[in-house]
Amino acid sequence: MFQRQSRKAFPASYIFILAAAVLALLFFALKNLNKNKTENTPAPVEQTEEKEKNEDGLRPAEWFFAVREYPNFRPDVDAYAQAIEQVATAAQQRGAYPGFSAPWTVQGPANIGARVNTIKVHPTNPNIIYIGYSHGGVWKTTDGGANWLPIFDKQPFLAISDIELDPQNPNIVYVGTGDLNISGYPFIGDGIWKSPDGGQTWQHLGLEKQRIVAKIAIHPTNANIIYAATMGLPFERNNDRGLYKTTNGGQSWQQILFVSDSTGIIDLEMSADNPEVLYAAGWDRIRNNQESTVSGMNARVWKTTNGGQNWTKLAGGLPEGPNSRVGLSISAGDSDYLVSVIVDTTLDIQGMYKTTDGGANWSALPLDDGLELGFMGGFGWYFGKIYINPFDPNDIFVCGVELWRSTDGGQTWFQTTPPWWLYEVHADMHDMAFIDANTCLLATDGGLYKSSDNGFLWEKIENIPTSQFYRVAYNPFAPDWYYGGMQDNGTSGGNADIITEWPRLYGGDGFQAVFHPTDPNIFYFETQNGNIAGTTDGGSFFESGDNGIEFSDRRHWDMQYIMSSHNPDIMYTGTYRIYQSFGHLPFWTPISEDLTDGVIFGPRYHTISTLHESPLNDDLLYVGTTDGNVWRGNPSLFSWTNITAGLPDRYVSSVKASPTLSERVFVAHTGYKSNDFTPHLHRSDNQGQTWTPIAGDLPNLAINDIFILPGHQDSVLFVATDGGIYGTLDGGQHWERLGSGMPIVPVYDLEMNPVQRTLIAGTYARSIMTFPLDSLQIGDNVSTYNPGGIRPPALALTPNPVSVQAKLTLKNLAPKHLTEVFIADLSGRIVWQQQFKNIEKQEVLLDMQQFAPGVYVVFARTQGKVWGQQKCVVAR
Repeated sequence: MFQRQSRKAFPASYIFILAAAVLALLFFALKNLNKNKTENTPAPVEQTEEKEKNEDGLRPAEWFFAVREYPNFRPDVDAYAQAIEQVATAAQQRGAYPGFSAPWTVQGPANIGARVNTIKVHPTNPNIIYIGYSHGGVWKTTDGGANWLPIFDKQPFLAISDIELDPQNPNIVYVGTGDLNISGYPFIGDGIWKSPDGGQTWQHLGLEKQRIVAKIAIHPTNANIIYAATMGLPFERNNDRGLYKTTNGGQSWQQILFVSDSTGIIDLEMSADNPEVLYAAGWDRIRNNQESTVSGMNARVWKTTNGGQNWTKLAGGLPEGPNSRVGLSISAGDSDYLVSVIVDTTLDIQGMYKTTDGGANWSALPLDDGLELGFMGGFGWYFGKIYINPFDPNDIFVCGVELWRSTDGGQTWFQTTPPWWLYEVHADMHDMAFIDANTCLLATDGGLYKSSDNGFLWEKIENIPTSQFYRVAYNPFAPDWYYGGMQDNGTSGGNADIITEWPRLYGGDGFQAVFHPTDPNIFYFETQNGNIAGTTDGGSFFESGDNGIEFSDRRHWDMQYIMSSHNPDIMYTGTYRIYQSFGHLPFWTPISEDLTDGVIFGPRYHTISTLHESPLNDDLLYVGTTDGNVWRGNPSLFSWTNITAGLPDRYVSSVKASPTLSERVFVAHTGYKSNDFTPHLHRSDNQGQTWTPIAGDLPNLAINDIFILPGHQDSVLFVATDGGIYGTLDGGQHWERLGSGMPIVPVYDLEMNPVQRTLIAGTYARSIMTFPLDSLQIGDNVSTYNPGGIRPPALALTPNPVSVQAKLTLKNLAPKHLTEVFIADLSGRIVWQQQFKNIEKQEVLLDMQQFAPGVYVVFARTQGKVWGQQKCVVAR
């Protein structure tokens, strides 16, 4: 359960503008270089219809599928869905490995948030609210937002488009799965689910082939009659799209409106006076690497007066098109009164329209200058929602980057949320719900907000850990903190103690954070496409960390860079070639030629995806690429050997050199293909001359990362997959799902905290989670550093909270150890440090008057190792 706390506005200095740009790449025809391709597939072609939410060539959701579809260039959804469903079934069973059922701990953040697609409020008890996330499932509160519980976590697909309640029995909940906003490549769903008891239990109602259920409408007096607006599978043209109806409560469905094989139904409204009258909005939408369609002639409104037997395409003042997304809203008190918002082919607002005669005639509403000039940011396909306040028919809201409003029936408009760059209300609005005449809720890319003064002032009312992490990191100077980079929300750090207070440390789409092992003032953060920033003063000032990398180099969306474990002044990174750097502020020099196949299918498919330095040999580097190549290199000799032979032709997601044997290396791949059970995990015992599959009985999931637990002769391995984390204790013959409490979500990165003895998981739907490695019964344990032979925790601070002076007790510290004591703020910046030797009574008095009121972290280091940590609250 997660409890809401007060939320402050985010500092503007951490904000990176999300700009839209036009895709204008036409890729070269198929050509083979460097190695033989096993499949003859067409080269992908990107079209220019769609402006994406981010300006660079590979967007977040698109990245997810791009790395899984190579070399087929079209995601095999059936194979992916089958694998995820297999995981969901197996997750209900516990295996034989002792300790594998220990719980995962959510470390956070809970305050930064993620995209909420839908809101539903109980009609008679406004304290009961349901929200559905684009990736994070369904959550419920029964106390108005103070506490939230996940209620859909046992299901295989956690992308949610709509939540509806039975009008006669609001304890019956319906959920439409899949991501209706279809951002790049969306997460799909498996149809409609129903709960008869407020979310405690669920039953499947079908429509799994429709993949994205955008809207559900339930007959007000006969719950057996349900309508479902579906977008279908967005990756291909198919006839499964359209509007469906059931008259037997979901036992069977009939398609009652089909527009075209590229047009789905994105919005649906039912008349309150006559449930046989419905209005449906079409959207032309295809998204794959060979076609990107976001508008067309079928972006229109259809009406039926007989429950879907016959349909009329409405005109009477509505634009004929082509247009993009269409949104509808019907008045609660007058079923002939509707409004519509239409997005044009420039992906900004085309217009808003109003009818008072049930759609026979529509009048265009005047647009304010702010609505016409960038209201939708050039990616209006991402919004398309409009609302008539059920308590005031003249009060109309329309969603965009910000929320705009009219209180005079659409004659004049004004912005009713603060500018997005203040982060008082997160940018990008997706849904609204109205509780009473003064209270409404707003769903955004950054969570759920509430207004109690009719939409003028807003407060965030959920602190739910649903952030989407690409990378996580361990900071040796703050071993109880967990750091990482998130989609759309930059880089942050913290732990469960401050789960609702994680600070924003850096902006953009956050990726890898790297910390110097001996100097707490030196660390690096990264944003999309390899934009590295470094600091040597603890974060007060950042400088560019990608100097020397050619601007024209092909870079991965998640460009890898690592610090040498043998010499922290040496770093490596990869574009399509490997670069090396010396010094604390990197200046990069290329040390290899192109290690990819060259540009065959397009730049995104030919970059370096992963690299790792041998912990045993500083002249042994392994590299993997997006087009299936694996290399062994000697950086000192600028020597590189292709060791791909014997591996599948798939995206290389992770390569890890053994910490035990210098000859051993592990490689993981992604990729899905129906009836293809190619192993995703291999091991070599001769530096890549030959390979052995070690996937064993792993589910046939894409593997995103490998972690080798030191101290066990490489027999204990963990892999991060699209459906959670799996581990083996026998080198890969048998695998079991690790831990309890983690739903079926993608995990992209694994690290280890050697002090806390936890496995760190960067999830793409539930923030950062940790698993206690001591729970595993695997014989010899990993050694833990404890100066003086003590066991942590070995540091205590009293009083706490403190106002003037605190006593720091270093329990059982062995004599004559030189000890350094540090105090850091919540950003991780060291604000005070001092060395001590021969500490009397193992106690130190700290003057806390010099610090402003707030939360700090006190920790100690002996012989270069951090071994104790305590949160400290300064209060006056």
